[in-house]
Amino acid sequence: MTFPLFPIGTMIDSSHRGSAYIADIAYPAHFFRETMPVWITSVLTALGRKIPDPTRPYTWLELGCGTGLGATIAAAANPLGHFIGIDLNADAITQAGRTAQDAGIVNLDFHRLSFAEALPDPAVQALACDFIVIHGVYSWISQDERATLQRLVAQRLKPGGVLCIAYLSHPGSASFACARKLMRHIAQTQAGSSADKARAGMMFLQRMAQAGAGFFQDHPNVLPAEPLMDAGQAALFAHEYLNDFRDVLHVADVMRDFAAADCEYAGSAAPYENIDTASLPGGTLALLEELRRAGADVAVLETFKDLARSQTQRCDLYQRRQPGGNLLSACDHQAAMLAQRACLLPEAPTQSIGNRGTLTLRSRIGPVRLPMERVAPVLKALRDGPRRVAELAALPAYAQEPGFLNPLLQLLLWAGWLQFLRPDYTNADRSHDTVRRLNAVLAHQPAPFNGAILAAAAIGSAVPVSDRQTADLHDFPWLAAGM
Repeated sequence: MTFPLFPIGTMIDSSHRGSAYIADIAYPAHFFRETMPVWITSVLTALGRKIPDPTRPYTWLELGCGTGLGATIAAAANPLGHFIGIDLNADAITQAGRTAQDAGIVNLDFHRLSFAEALPDPAVQALACDFIVIHGVYSWISQDERATLQRLVAQRLKPGGVLCIAYLSHPGSASFACARKLMRHIAQTQAGSSADKARAGMMFLQRMAQAGAGFFQDHPNVLPAEPLMDAGQAALFAHEYLNDFRDVLHVADVMRDFAAADCEYAGSAAPYENIDTASLPGGTLALLEELRRAGADVAVLETFKDLARSQTQRCDLYQRRQPGGNLLSACDHQAAMLAQRACLLPEAPTQSIGNRGTLTLRSRIGPVRLPMERVAPVLKALRDGPRRVAELAALPAYAQEPGFLNPLLQLLLWAGWLQFLRPDYTNADRSHDTVRRLNAVLAHQPAPFNGAILAAAAIGSAVPVSDRQTADLHDFPWLAAGM
């Protein structure tokens, strides 16, 4: 493990980004399950795609890693991977390195580099990546810097390798541009840190909403409900709204960006978005099919879906093209699906699972409803521990309709009720001690902004918990191992 140390309080010169970028406060730590290797490969398997072999050593690179929480959890819980995080913020990289060092994680490197500096850097040039993650960066940098990221992907991603990228999307995120303009003006008149400036700007917008401003009546959910923001919220809003760039992007343009890096769109990292009947209003499905029959390409189809969902942010998967293509044959797709092992998570209802009624999941388009008679057999089968998907497919509820199980498992994955196990995981896994040390270190740090978590070796990821200090996972021994 290597990481350059910088004094706390070091400021990043604006020339690293070609524009002023918030550097006096850290971006609040977040954990995004969609960036974890097992999550990515599970979603791609459901889509019928070849994946980087997770049972052999692989390389995972995050561009814009912040304080490195995602890279650190991934490295601790996935001993076969080599994990690298790059960020230009010296304080963030220092914090990331200290956490990794305190947890004794050895398959993890952090580098304080701008994207432009990363291109010629010898350590980066030596990488051949199976996974590249860009989350929370692409919309907040200039067009020139996005071109630099595209070159990094083109140079470092292996054929068949996967890019996971999240960005602000049309049409849902476009409407806030005018409010952000005013917020930035108010912020520039304020003294104090970037967090203080963001708080003042956001509070002015809240006062406008309370005064009956029409925009906020038309968009009642764009502002935080609480009039006063804590330090974490203020820091988040500073990074979200006060940087020079906050570009809302069209999916077709992002597809074009990465087609230049020889990458093809594979699907959404949010599994339910790959299931049209679950993620689109029912009345739009006939129109989508009309476009398909007319020969519309994937960029047009995904643009249609963004409009149908009023999409605010996309988290998408791309694959580098390779000889023979990235799609599995029907036979290989079925074999890959059936070989996976699934397990329940604490969010799943494990008591009084009945066959009657309806399971309702919330989505951007409203409730997604599934009959419990189709869901209950999976939940009951997994209550006592992980099972291979082949075993689930043999249950009477699915044996006569095997095509139903794949989308069902993807919906339950998205809902946070189950995950798939690392293919190389065993009860004697060597990552247990590392995960235990990391969880002990994280217990003394503030919880991620999007909720408390505990790393779990079995799923190569982390699980949400209400309180890390008192979390009780005794009903989930496959997750508690190593904690």
